[in-house]
Amino acid sequence: MESGEGTHAMDQRSDKQFLVVAPDGVDNMVSFRALQPYIYKFIRSSPCPELLRQVREALQETDIYGILTRGSLAQYLYVNRIPVPIFELNYGLYAILTLLKECVADGYRKICIFEIGSYTPGQEQQEQRAQLFLGDYELSFYRFYDRASVEQEIRQLWGQGKLDLVIGDVEPIMIAKRLGLPSRNFVIDERSYRNTIEEARYMTEMTLKERAQDRFISVITNIIAEAVIIADETGKIKSCNLQAERLLLKREPCNQVQELFGMELPLLLELPANQLADIRGKRYVVSVIPRVVGEERMYAFVLSNANDVEKMELSIRRQNRERGLTAKTFFQDIVCRDPVSIQLVEMAKRYAKSNGTILLRGETGTGKEVIASSIHNESLRADGPFLAINCATFNENLIESELFGYEKGAFTGALPGGKQGLFELAHHGSLFLDEVGELPLSLQAKLLRVLQEKEVMRVGGSRIIPVDVRIIAATNRDLLEMVQQKKFREDLYYRLALLELDIPPLRRRREDIVPLFTSFLAEVSEQEKRAVFWDDMSVFEPILDYDWPGNIRELRNFAERVVLLCRDYRLDRAFLARMMQQKGHSDLHAQYTAPLTDDLKALERHYIAFLLERFGGDKDKLCSYLHISRSTLWRKLDQPYRS
Repeated sequence: MESGEGTHAMDQRSDKQFLVVAPDGVDNMVSFRALQPYIYKFIRSSPCPELLRQVREALQETDIYGILTRGSLAQYLYVNRIPVPIFELNYGLYAILTLLKECVADGYRKICIFEIGSYTPGQEQQEQRAQLFLGDYELSFYRFYDRASVEQEIRQLWGQGKLDLVIGDVEPIMIAKRLGLPSRNFVIDERSYRNTIEEARYMTEMTLKERAQDRFISVITNIIAEAVIIADETGKIKSCNLQAERLLLKREPCNQVQELFGMELPLLLELPANQLADIRGKRYVVSVIPRVVGEERMYAFVLSNANDVEKMELSIRRQNRERGLTAKTFFQDIVCRDPVSIQLVEMAKRYAKSNGTILLRGETGTGKEVIASSIHNESLRADGPFLAINCATFNENLIESELFGYEKGAFTGALPGGKQGLFELAHHGSLFLDEVGELPLSLQAKLLRVLQEKEVMRVGGSRIIPVDVRIIAATNRDLLEMVQQKKFREDLYYRLALLELDIPPLRRRREDIVPLFTSFLAEVSEQEKRAVFWDDMSVFEPILDYDWPGNIRELRNFAERVVLLCRDYRLDRAFLARMMQQKGHSDLHAQYTAPLTDDLKALERHYIAFLLERFGGDKDKLCSYLHISRSTLWRKLDQPYRS
């Protein structure tokens, strides 16, 4: 038994982190100078306790990345559980063929190769290829896991006349010599050593990287505030971070997650994300993350203190409020008594739970932004920002920079440091595009790309910025008709209209008019510090005879006018009727466009025809509005009077 060291002192800058274990009497490896920079120590030995002692001694001296050996020596180290990777040296195909050629030249025809240990990758293929070069000569391979089986097989083959030469490493050669049989020893050449070392270095590098990643992940999981518990599919706890140990497992240790959570395992593994759970007297927000590790299914339980989560949400909301990036209305703020509006809100709540784009269609003033804001606050993005832009209020260049932002010096007047666009500001939130039908075609193409690729590029920039934004668009125009007229991109339309909501005008939700009006009266009264009162709800009947073409916006403006003009702070029906009459008169005048004519009678007839159309053909309402009789109306229209 002897040992030799390639270098006694380990060079920290080299790869001297491997051991080579070879049979007694093998000297050729010492001459492989090209390999010595990688080898910490050569050990020559047979499979015995002294080999284990030398290997363990080397492991204590330095970090050994692996052991290069083969055959019975490798098998012996495997069995004794040496705690480092063992890389088996393979005979190269060239070495096998060279040795076999020599044996055949010496007259041997029944050649048997014996190995102790398991097959290494590629070795069986090499042996099969070697047989192809032997022609009619008999070549047999035998592999066993222990010495006794090798000796028994050699004796049996010799007795049957099926063997006249043994090829192998240490153990088979020793057996053949003791039995007096011809034998040849495989010699591992420098090429085999080099190939194995290259493989070992690569595998070691991968292992070290994985260990470094594992250490990094371990450090991160131990400094985060969340408790992390890893369990297998039976619920057995495999590991946990320091937070989990401190908060949950230190005082009352347990081995099963179902015991910790107090839930049946199937229910526990199917918990939805961010589920509230009471664990040992405290509330936690729990997420279960399944993963397949190797062939085993594992589960990571991430637990956050519910109080901490609530504080974080409040902090995020406060920051968004300070930046003006919040949605101000909720579904509970929407006045809906009419079945039409109740159905609308229910559908909008369902849409809020999805992540798809939504197209809101409705006349001007129907409250599309209120619906969009409520959808955001009902969605999973409620803690994220909410931004809105009216696409009709900017020219093409300005709206592009507003939506996508711009880099420093992108154009004259640009801010020195550039500017984030609304898509960037709305990251992880929602962006409301009002009057989306007014977007120029060139910007429609860019918007479509953002929806498809989920990334933006600032004006004057070259950097791609990923964004996660939910788009809620709104329009008061017929986009399908615009598509047919080539004024709106068809592909963008179908992207935006993944989910659609039609916002009804006020005239189609008449049961909401009075509740909305009274809520506006209360709101304006508080703002103006002018309280108004009424005796009963019949006071508001005059406002029901009007169609409110300006919808909710017009209704609110009227409520403000009523509060400001109401005397003695008390509303009555006569006052509202006069206000509605004045409103109708001024509104109709504002809507009327007179034709270019000097014929006053023709102009009068044109105006009366306009009013008649506005009153839906109701001549009694028209006469009341003009304070004339029906006969006067017929005379002005040059038609015979009909009672």
